Amino acid sequence: MTMKRFAFLAARPSTAADIREDEWDAVKRFGNLSDDDMVYFSLEDRPHIDPTEYAGIFVSGSQYGFVDEHDIKTPEQIATEEVLFAVNDIVLEHDIPYLGLCYGHQSLAVSLNEELTGDYFEELTTVHIEVTEEGKKDPIFGRLPDSFPAILGHAESIGVVPRDTVVLASSPNCPVQAIRHRNNVYGVQFHPEIDVESLEIRLDYYNGSKYFAPGELDVVRARTSGFDYSSATDIIRGFVDTYRDRSTEGAS
Repeated sequence: MTMKRFAFLAARPSTAADIREDEWDAVKRFGNLSDDDMVYFSLEDRPHIDPTEYAGIFVSGSQYGFVDEHDIKTPEQIATEEVLFAVNDIVLEHDIPYLGLCYGHQSLAVSLNEELTGDYFEELTTVHIEVTEEGKKDPIFGRLPDSFPAILGHAESIGVVPRDTVVLASSPNCPVQAIRHRNNVYGVQFHPEIDVESLEIRLDYYNGSKYFAPGELDVVRARTSGFDYSSATDIIRGFVDTYRDRSTEGAS
């Protein structure tokens, strides 16, 4: 039987083309997926996406903020949000396998009618993620060490855990680092798709942004180097391994 493919939803603007390409390549690499195994969608182009057609959905990070005032949002940001929320509605209704990365993670809370908070802002850095007791029982997070390093950087995060949702991982400065809604919908506030090489692609782009101050390139490099990020990247592999074989074309 023909296996369903995965879908990758690029939530970044096309102006961040190098980062988009790196995210796409990283998810394929860490998930052991070929070009034929996954379909790429640029959300700002308003594609038609039927989540039921895919084995699982990946949603990328983005510099967009859901808390941005509407009048400063570009047409591309508005399009990205509208398409993503439409996808999320179907995903949440049918409990379709989904892994939201940072922005995608935050979108789940918004779709579930919870506001994001700026109380747990974190500059671009490496943080040790702690797997919770619920996480240790999870089929994906239960494979991971109790604590592992991951790269992150975010202005907003989930403050109130949505209904029917468990916290799978936490950290001292951000209590909701990973969630699972019902059985199959996952979100991570950190970036399992970023390792040291991928970080380099982002540094010039984000220099002087909300993620770190101007002139701190060497500081960011220093505080993110020397770590083994393989446990974080294993989340992508675990998600793919869990859902690749569960679904075939025509399956319910």
